[in-house]
Amino acid sequence: MDIIYYILSCLGGALLLYLTAYTKVKGKNQALKEDVEKLENEKQKIIAKYRAETEEIKKQHTLDIEKRKYKYEIKRAEFSKYFALLDEFHNKCNSVFLEQFKPIITEFYIGFLSDAPEIKHQSTIKYNDEVQSLIFDLHEEHIKVKTEQNSIRLIASKEVDDLLDSLETSVKHATDISTNMLKFMTTDEFWADQSLVAPLQEQLTVAGNDVLNLHIKLREQMKLELNEI
Repeated sequence: MDIIYYILSCLGGALLLYLTAYTKVKGKNQALKEDVEKLENEKQKIIAKYRAETEEIKKQHTLDIEKRKYKYEIKRAEFSKYFALLDEFHNKCNSVFLEQFKPIITEFYIGFLSDAPEIKHQSTIKYNDEVQSLIFDLHEEHIKVKTEQNSIRLIASKEVDDLLDSLETSVKHATDISTNMLKFMTTDEFWADQSLVAPLQEQLTVAGNDVLNLHIKLREQMKLELNEI
């Protein structure tokens, strides 16, 4: 009996030790499983957060591209419109001096050389009126250019703004010289010695070159700004 009791006691102790060890291992496995699940949940949260942030970045990038595209189109349209008006103004100036002015000065010249004072006087009046009409037409074209300049100033850089100021000053200077030259051509001094107009012609050439150079600089600056968008 003692032996049987001893054996049963040993078996019971072994079973108890096994159950204790099993319980501990099971507890560790359960804890490990919970840790794995927790890590998986954290991983999924990180993945979801990353995807959300990535989508937001994509949206912002797309929005930024659209904004830049819109800004580019607005600037390009304004710049193109301005240069179209500026070219139209320059063509008008060329038309005035190469086409319209020639018959006016020819008619004036015929009347001015008349021995009749009244014919000479009327020729001068008509010449002045027609020249003033040409100047007024140029002024109207220039107003269109200046109006478009104001629109460009709202979206342009300081560099473009400064070039517009310089161009405006140069155009006014060239226009003033042209007006003075046209007026001088009605004087007795001019008809007595037509070489006297040479200084004004030289000034007008210099002023015209200044306008052309500023025109080129402005165009290049505008191209640069469009490429930087």
